[in-house]
Amino acid sequence: MSALPIAAVALDKDGVTFDSERIYADALLSTLRALPKPYPEPEALAARCSGESSTATAAILQAALGDAVDMKVFFADWFARRDAIIEAHGVPFMPGADALIERLYAEGYPLALVSADDEENVLADFQRSAKPELLRCFSVIITAGNVAKTKPDAEPYLRAAAYLGVETARMLAVEDSAVGVQAALAAGCPTLLFAADAAPPAATAQAVLRVIRHHDEVWEFLS
Repeated sequence: MSALPIAAVALDKDGVTFDSERIYADALLSTLRALPKPYPEPEALAARCSGESSTATAAILQAALGDAVDMKVFFADWFARRDAIIEAHGVPFMPGADALIERLYAEGYPLALVSADDEENVLADFQRSAKPELLRCFSVIITAGNVAKTKPDAEPYLRAAAYLGVETARMLAVEDSAVGVQAALAAGCPTLLFAADAAPPAATAQAVLRVIRHHDEVWEFLS
């Protein structure tokens, strides 16, 4: 447990609430491989974009691909491929995420969704999910449009805690990326790192209270 009793819980969206990181990554890899001159290490480039805001992702891709690639055309192709995946399969919750949200809400924990994504995409992901009604479980949703600086800056978590009326030291954050962990820790939130499929970077794993593999472990931590 953290030093203070937990009064609220903040969840990241992509990779914690929804299995959307995989969708974005798959679409990005497909787009990179379809370039006239394919990028030599597409997996590494896609990994660098994980957890980043739209602005930061655009900067990373522009720096990597250079002026030879029209970024407007690239992003249009990427998002078209993303939308095709979503149209075919929807936006799935991470295994156990929907049950965790329902349980936390039922037990009276104020919930925040803290994302570096745009509000339009956040709302669309819920609408395209199997349980769009879970959006109502969140007392506050912080997106890139609500802050001057998004993750890895502390502002998104500071705003979420202020809205919920709790100290950041009593708001548990659940993140899946180094960028998100950095933001949560900078705000003073006790933080769990969700790493279901791969070992996280050692420095990130050492910085958090616990590395978890399944959403059930969030409830176990709180109990």
